[in-house]
Amino acid sequence: MERLKLQRVGRNYSGNIAYKDEKGNFYLDLNTATNAIPTELYHCLPSNDMDGEPGFPLQCDFEVINPITDREVREYHCRGRYMMLSKIYNDLTAYFGETGEEERDKQDFRYHNDKYGLWGDTIAETIDELKRRWHEIPEDLKPEWCSWEDIVKLERKAELNNFQ
Repeated sequence: MERLKLQRVGRNYSGNIAYKDEKGNFYLDLNTATNAIPTELYHCLPSNDMDGEPGFPLQCDFEVINPITDREVREYHCRGRYMMLSKIYNDLTAYFGETGEEERDKQDFRYHNDKYGLWGDTIAETIDELKRRWHEIPEDLKPEWCSWEDIVKLERKAELNNFQ
């Protein structure tokens, strides 16, 4: 029997990794642990929809053309850290005002709103938490959208505008 060649295409709405064969049929990895090469896959029902329900197990040998890399596994395990860093960073940016125009900035409910714009009770606590969360992420997985320089800019903005 011929080996089935599968290409990883992403995650479906349920969070399962989906694979696609040459005929356009989808298969799902129901294992919650993110492994480089799956051990068991399930047919997707309907077969042409990666968001379909998992069906019966795949009964033939398969080969994954583009397996998950070690970096992707590590990024997946850091997703909670990325989410919290993103929330704190974006809330603090909105608290200070993203555009510099008060009329536009105050349309965001977090603008100068101590209850919703800050993680901690003060801006200093929020910046400290932002730094702590940033340092939790491994060096080679640091996000591009929130660099150390971006955090320092927010800290300077707080000092210049006497937000502290």
